[in-house]
Formats: sequence, C-alpha cells, structure tokens
Amino acid sequence: MDHNTIHFHWNLLIVFYLFTAGVSAGAFFVSGLATYLGGARYKRISRIGAMVAPWPLTLGLGSLVFDLTKPFQFWWLFLTLQYTSPMSIGSWLLLGFSLLSFVYFVLWFPRPWRDLLRVPHRWSDLTNFGAWRAPGRKMIGTARRVVAAIGAPVAIGVGMYTGVLLGAIPARPLWNTPMVAQLFLFSAMSTGVASVLLIASLMRPEAGHDHLHEERHFLVSLDAMLIVLEILIVIPFFLHQALNTWSSAESLNLIMGGPFTLPFWLGVILLGLLTPLIIEGFELFPVVWQEQAVKYSRLWGGLSAALVLVGGFLLRYVFVYAGQMSHFLPLYVR
Repeated sequence: MDHNTIHFHWNLLIVFYLFTAGVSAGAFFVSGLATYLGGARYKRISRIGAMVAPWPLTLGLGSLVFDLTKPFQFWWLFLTLQYTSPMSIGSWLLLGFSLLSFVYFVLWFPRPWRDLLRVPHRWSDLTNFGAWRAPGRKMIGTARRVVAAIGAPVAIGVGMYTGVLLGAIPARPLWNTPMVAQLFLFSAMSTGVASVLLIASLMRPEAGHDHLHEERHFLVSLDAMLIVLEILIVIPFFLHQALNTWSSAESLNLIMGGPFTLPFWLGVILLGLLTPLIIEGFELFPVVWQEQAVKYSRLWGGLSAALVLVGGFLLRYVFVYAGQMSHFLPLYVR
C-alpha cells in the first residue's frame, strides 16, 4: 500500500493533542506525588508540576477546537454523557482535569500573589464577601493535598485515555490492543516528569548550594522507572501483535521495515527511551564504577528530559499515522 495515496483523517494536530494531554497529566501526577511523598523537601517539584500542568492540555485542546468545521459548537459534547463512547467519557474527563489543574495551579501561586486570593474563613462568612481574607498556610496546604488526591486518579485517566481513544477503533489492527493504552499511560507520566525535570535543569542554583539536588534525584529515579515500564510494555506489545491475528502481525511491518521504521526505532526507542535511560542510569548508579556520591549534571539532566519529550511526541506520531495505514486482511488468500 502506497502511504502517499492515503488520506489521513487524523493529522499532526491529533498527535499534538495526544502529546500535550499526556504531558499535562504527567506533570500533575508528579506534582501530587511529590506533595505527598516529600512535603517541604520536594516543594519545588510540586510547584513546577502545578505551574506546568494546565497549559499543554489547554494549548492542545485550543488548537483542536479551532480545527473543527464549527469550532464554537464544541460544547455540544457536554450536553450528554454516553457511557459507551470513549470520546464522550474522555471529553468529560478532560473537562474535569482542566478544572482541577487550574485550581491546583492557583493554589501553588507563590507569595505575595497568593495573598491576593480571598476565601471565607468561617461558614458564616460565605455570603459576607467583605469578611473574606487571604488563606493561611495551613489552609493552602490542606487544599493542595485535597486537590492532588482528587486529581491524581483523574490525571491517570487522562494519560490512559489518550491510548484508549485509539484502541476504541477496532478496524485498525495496530491499535486494537489494550497495551496501547498502557503504553500511552506510562509515556504520559514519563513526559510529564521530563517536562518538570527540564525546567528544574534550567533553574540556576544559588551560589555554593544546589537546592535541586534531592529534587533531581527524585525526578531522575521516577523517570528511569517509567522508561523501564515503557520498554516492558513495548516487548509484549510486539509479541501480542505477532501472535494475534494475521492482520495484527502484518501491521507490524509498518514499523519493521515499513515507512515508520526509522521514526520508531531511532526516534522512539533509541533517542526517546534507551538514551535517556543510559544517561539517568549513569547519574543514579555512579558507585558501580567510582566511589563517590551521586552528582547530577544540569546539562545531562536537561538533555535526557528533552529526549524523553521528543520520544513521547514521536511515539504518538508513529501510532497515529501507522495505525491509520493498518487494516484488516482477507481471511483467505487464493
């Protein structure tokens, strides 16, 4: 099949939308995880993740909406909830996540901006707006933990939805497996961590003391674990496709000698997974070849994070385009 003659209904805009949704979900999740595991120790991670989370998805959704024939009628999606439609469920999921991520963003405003907020401190002040005051540190801390706890499973749902959206189309053999949703989930979490790590790597430490040492240890360890999980999903995905139906096995030819071989193996596997894993492994386990404390490089940390983001985008590019080229083959060949 000549891929130049195929009309792709899902284009780069869909790739961009799936990628940005994953980055937002991952950034929110790592921020909430840092809030619960580290408290004040990982406060910088929590703030960076909260500052990042709303914007990639907003950008992706905005570009997607204005690509519609009638962009200002997108709200029709929210008039009903169809439990059998992944797109309907996903639309509500994205709406809920967007609201939670913006609330979480506001809660992580640094002072003195946060002091501009006004909230009632007693139930009797609900209708007396003049009595509303800036929230105290304890109230802000409690609100952050509550929103993080509510938003974490929603973020996981958003990360998984980006793959479920593809898997819900059974006519495309490359997509027709639940492992696509699992792969996209781990990729979403990894790209979210990478976005936070990249920003952390760009932040200059104060003279004589690197405040981001512990935070980078947390981020690099988490990202390395997620990359390993991605690899452990890629392997059974290939086995499942090869041993499933004839159509599924043939769909692998698109990335095994076909037009998407180079983007997948060079872009996704080598640059997006293996190279960052080697860099992060070098940073995490220096004791293997030299006896000294772990020392993180801002340059190498930023490079590994950037490669993870590139690989995450290329993963969605390959699956969106290659999946549209895959098709069911006849049962019998004469």
